Amino acid sequence: MPKVILIVGNVGSGKSTLAAQLSKQEGAHIFCVDSWMKNLFLMDMPNPPSYLWALERTERIEVQMLEETLKLLNQGISIILDIGFFSKKQRDQVKSFLLRHGHSPQIYYLDVDIDTRWQRVRERNLGSIETFKFEVTKETFDFCETIFEPLDSDELKQATLVY
Repeated sequence: MPKVILIVGNVGSGKSTLAAQLSKQEGAHIFCVDSWMKNLFLMDMPNPPSYLWALERTERIEVQMLEETLKLLNQGISIILDIGFFSKKQRDQVKSFLLRHGHSPQIYYLDVDIDTRWQRVRERNLGSIETFKFEVTKETFDFCETIFEPLDSDELKQATLVY
């Protein structure tokens, strides 16, 4: 039975790095929202950047990723969803969608302190790290701190914690 893995964590927590490791271990295909955003929409981003503009596009990406996820799972291919899962509502919606289609997701939660994450983002912004897709400014990083919802106690019981 193919697996579907959800990678949850704030900016700089190591989601894409973990996804790459798990992909090799599991022989799984990765859907990474940052790659899709970069390739499909980044060139059209308004200046200054708009959260609502980005949110609308990431929601569209997620719909397409979930459609493709089902197709690949039905072909016996395991999937890793590296889409951040910043809100509990989003996590619940994706889990419910997968369960309705007969797939019980595994959840990996990267709980990494803010200083370590910011250091990682600064290093990644230099563009020499494989997971670099686009620059994350300090302003964007700080904004993400205000919108990320950590897993609650019930979610934590079902997740594999990564530090």
